[in-house]
Amino acid sequence: MIEKIRKYVKSLEKDAIPQLSINCVIFGFHEKTLKVIVNRIPLGNSTMCVLPGGFIKQTEDLTDAVERIVNENTGLQKILFKQFAVFGDASRSFGAEFSAMAELFTDEDKQTLKWFSNRFLTICYLALVDYDKIELKPTQFMETAEWLSVEKRKILAMDHGEILKNAMQTLLKELPHSPIASNLLPSKFTLPELHALVEAILGREIDRPNFRRKILSSDLLVKVGQDNSGKRRPADLYTFKNGKKTNLNDEYKLGF
Repeated sequence: MIEKIRKYVKSLEKDAIPQLSINCVIFGFHEKTLKVIVNRIPLGNSTMCVLPGGFIKQTEDLTDAVERIVNENTGLQKILFKQFAVFGDASRSFGAEFSAMAELFTDEDKQTLKWFSNRFLTICYLALVDYDKIELKPTQFMETAEWLSVEKRKILAMDHGEILKNAMQTLLKELPHSPIASNLLPSKFTLPELHALVEAILGREIDRPNFRRKILSSDLLVKVGQDNSGKRRPADLYTFKNGKKTNLNDEYKLGF
């Protein structure tokens, strides 16, 4: 695996814009849990858990770089991304983190990993996807592409936990006037699923009867049937009246 990383770094030294990177936070929602896609990179006897990321080629448009990086890390294509932050403090380098693993590698490999210890500015993007429609296929030197609960962000290497935290704050800020819930839920969903998603984004509990009353009186939803897949009483299924463009808008004074 380290041989693949060595070849990757050599190509970057020739083709990439120095010390500029991209990181992508791709949110999905499954089993009442907000999740993000992460990669695990094997390094010796350990692995690093990171957000999908990569570097921009000298001759490459920024939007093309985002699409390429996400495809290389996850196998996904044609996802709509939005830029939400730039991490670029003068102290942003992770030499100590890589040095801690130095004994695992040969001198040549240490030199390869030293490239990643430079200070990098990273442009951060987020995307919202339907979990059930995603099939992850890691490429390059990634061991896995997998879903991670946002509650476990502290296991992310470098400052990727802070990037995820910033992305969560962006979701919270945009929730009232951006189509966030309608793009994270499947086309048909139950009220408990919508309730759990809003709680996950808000980061706190909200009263379920009050939520149900407000959301059903908002004219946002259309009842489309029942979910008979569980062992309990069938739950009503809903869809958003205006499809994936639906906002939980202040106009409805939901007051969550």
